[in-house]
Amino acid sequence: MVAKTMKKNDSENNGSTPKPNNSPGEDCMVTRNKRKASINLESPRKRLKRACKRSEVPVEAKGPRGTKRKQKTGNTDTITGEPTKVSVGAEEEAGGPRTIRRENSLSPSTSNGSTLDSLRTSSDFDAEYRQLRKLGEGGFGSVYAGIRKRDCLPVAIKHIPKADVEHCSMIINGKKTSVPTEVLLMLRAAGAPRSAAVSLLDWFNLDQEVLLVMERPVPSVDLYNYMNGPLEEDKAKNIMIQLVEAAIKMHNVGVFHRDIKTENVLLETGSDVPRVRIIDFGCGCLVKKGPYPGFSGTSAYAPPEFFKQGRYEAGPTTVWQLGTLLYEVLDGYKQFTTAEFLHTKTAFISELLEVSKECQDLLEKCLVENPKERATLEEMQQHPWFQ
Repeated sequence: MVAKTMKKNDSENNGSTPKPNNSPGEDCMVTRNKRKASINLESPRKRLKRACKRSEVPVEAKGPRGTKRKQKTGNTDTITGEPTKVSVGAEEEAGGPRTIRRENSLSPSTSNGSTLDSLRTSSDFDAEYRQLRKLGEGGFGSVYAGIRKRDCLPVAIKHIPKADVEHCSMIINGKKTSVPTEVLLMLRAAGAPRSAAVSLLDWFNLDQEVLLVMERPVPSVDLYNYMNGPLEEDKAKNIMIQLVEAAIKMHNVGVFHRDIKTENVLLETGSDVPRVRIIDFGCGCLVKKGPYPGFSGTSAYAPPEFFKQGRYEAGPTTVWQLGTLLYEVLDGYKQFTTAEFLHTKTAFISELLEVSKECQDLLEKCLVENPKERATLEEMQQHPWFQ
């Protein structure tokens, strides 16, 4: 999770220069305003960011037709059933489809610079980081901009109440240790060079909350705010190529994000071709064979099989969510909901009159109601629209 809204003067070059003799935090607060924005972040649309709060959605849920894009709340929900529990460090339990057991052996300092040593206090955090403005809030925590004091590195700081933190066990230096599941997922997803997943730099296990310190690319904006009406097809294609590649890499290292949507896709805007980054792993879990019984994520983008059967699998769900994202960036105004799609089906895609036949074909293959007939991630990557 990173910024859901950004002030316009935070992304424009206002000609300010660093003041002399400032503290590291003050220096960084001045210099961060010097980046240039390639887009207008103040969209004329009044949109609602999709909810991700804990709730229950009945099977065969029905939604209103003609839902318009409104300001989303940004919460995260666990609906119909318990979230998948993750335990790492032993063999998979026989007959326990809800439990994933996989061994991980990591040193306290990982290759991307993050640490697994959380035995520190709020005073340690204050000594290393300076927290700045609030960026956004979701169902599982709030996120603030910040800087690392020793080098003025921009960071995002996520505060998660202890009651909302799920843990898994890991083997660290031969010792079984409990860590937040989100920590494990981020370390796995961001481990490769030039990974699309934002890196976890640090984390603190405090009395009342867990703090995650993540990289904060500058300049950047989430895809939700990047859109200003429908995206041109070529721009949408460039974003989707990167997203599909990122999804394949995440699945290959055992990470199921489970909440792919425009708010959780960050675009680095410092070059002509925006670089895609994946954020907010708070709804994620480890990839496993077989179905999951409970859905953690944004209910509007849950796959049809969850509403119909109460179960879903990692691969088909990710393809479905990529399809819903592609639809929203091409349409620009209408919010996608699976419940509405199940009633209108092809009317959703036929409304996109300005896109190519190849693009429509990819959408149709991603949004197939039967998960067994839906395209795979690898088939998406080889689709003619991307060639």
